[in-house]
Amino acid sequence: MVKDKFNQGFTLVELMVTLAVAAIILAIAAPSFSQMIRDHRLITTANDFMGTMQLARSEAIRRGIQVTMLPITNGDWSSGWNVFTDWDADESLGDVGAVCAENQDCFLSQQNALDNVTSVTAGNTGSGFRFMPTGEILSTLGFPNGNITFCSTGSNERIITVNQSGSSRISIGNVCP
Repeated sequence: MVKDKFNQGFTLVELMVTLAVAAIILAIAAPSFSQMIRDHRLITTANDFMGTMQLARSEAIRRGIQVTMLPITNGDWSSGWNVFTDWDADESLGDVGAVCAENQDCFLSQQNALDNVTSVTAGNTGSGFRFMPTGEILSTLGFPNGNITFCSTGSNERIITVNQSGSSRISIGNVCP
């Protein structure tokens, strides 16, 4: 039987060169992959916030009462947020029963503290958002637009702008520090 030189497999040198090239490619790709994960977490957080705002607005219209969206910790949106019906319009979640009864505050949604965002800043939002039965935002400050900016190191800001009618949009801002 004649040995065929080309059917003997890889040499050790060929295997080592292949592993070295693979290691270099992984070393270059890994940081980019980490940044991509941070970017998508920031996008997801901004989308969750906007979805919660849309829930609050639609519940206000559906139930015909004021629905309030406030940060869990006063003024700090990065601590998370609560959405609740606000029968007495006092911007606080009063006694909550197991069932959403007439004339009683009703807890609708909660987002816990954000661990994938470095900062959340609010502009022209007052203490939070109060959606009226018409879907509009009740504003005591007289501003045309409020905004919430989500930031994560190295990613582009995600800015949610809310106008007086209660509609909102997400835009991309500058690179976060």
